[in-house]
Amino acid sequence: MSYRGYASQDAARWGERSGDKRSGICGRGKFSKKNHRRESQARFSYREAVLAKTCVILNPASAAGTTGRRQPSIVARIEAVLGPVELRVTDGPGDARGLARAATENGCRRILVAGGDGTLSEIANGILAATKGAAGGPAIGLLPLGSGWDFARTLGLPRDFEEALACIADGRTRAVDALRVDHCDKTGAPRTGFVVNEASAGLSGATVRFVGRFAKRLGARLGFAAGALAAIATHRAEEMCVRIDDKEVYMGPVSLIVAANGRYFGAGMRVAPGAIADDGRIEVVLIRGLSIPRLLKNFPSIFAGTHGNHPSVSFYSARKVQISSAGSSPVDLDGEPLGVIPMDVAILPKVLEVITGGAKSHDEVEGSR
Repeated sequence: MSYRGYASQDAARWGERSGDKRSGICGRGKFSKKNHRRESQARFSYREAVLAKTCVILNPASAAGTTGRRQPSIVARIEAVLGPVELRVTDGPGDARGLARAATENGCRRILVAGGDGTLSEIANGILAATKGAAGGPAIGLLPLGSGWDFARTLGLPRDFEEALACIADGRTRAVDALRVDHCDKTGAPRTGFVVNEASAGLSGATVRFVGRFAKRLGARLGFAAGALAAIATHRAEEMCVRIDDKEVYMGPVSLIVAANGRYFGAGMRVAPGAIADDGRIEVVLIRGLSIPRLLKNFPSIFAGTHGNHPSVSFYSARKVQISSAGSSPVDLDGEPLGVIPMDVAILPKVLEVITGGAKSHDEVEGSR
């Protein structure tokens, strides 16, 4: 038996929301005081057990609303392949986090992400909140229903919906790392959360604030590129201190600093070409301060993953990264503008299970050549 309803209806069915401080990643979509206040007052203390072993968390706003419009056919196809599922439909920013936490605490063993990278990030946050940052949560299945597909691209998962379902039906999983991120919100209050793909500051934090203006008209990839160009046009490198594994490696002007678990962000930009999602290491990408003309000239190399050839670009492998500054450079957490530095990032080795079936990740493919 599957239950289908919006997250607000689920809350009434499972129990009331009250008093969650939500001290972590604030969720998908633009930050607003109204959303933050609503989420701050929400505790997903769902009391009823999950009825099916598979829970589908669907974000109807993903892919510019296409996922919501296709909801009946999406769910019908999932159940035709996998059998009965529990359907949870998000009602706004942060809902996927609460729904995933509730599903984990109620014994669900498989959560399907019917949305994009932002929905995946929220679900991972919910699972890790329930497990207190440890392994043992439900396996995550990724459906190609968002715009970016960045983390799934690192894992080599198929973009075709039917092929993705076949991978999930196969059932084989891969344990992957996550990153714990301590940072500040816009008011300067400390926040802690998790990311699966990347945490970054500098140009990326400014870029994600522009992307929403372009993505709906241009699509995810061109929208991110347009947002990046808009951010570059007003860019001023900020003085930062970068410490890796408790050792200072750089102090000076920074255009972009990335702590990556996955290789891609921005709908396919190969920012961290050496990142491996299950090696227990963070791939750190440092682009020291560049002028606007130099950034514009070298911007295409970031898409191609050849920016490492530039003398102002350095790569590091780390277990912990600390970024500080006298200013308040915006941070980008899995594609969301959720605060400012200082930011501390630490690796959590193999705490998430992702269903990959027989898919081979990019590092596995390259290693077999």
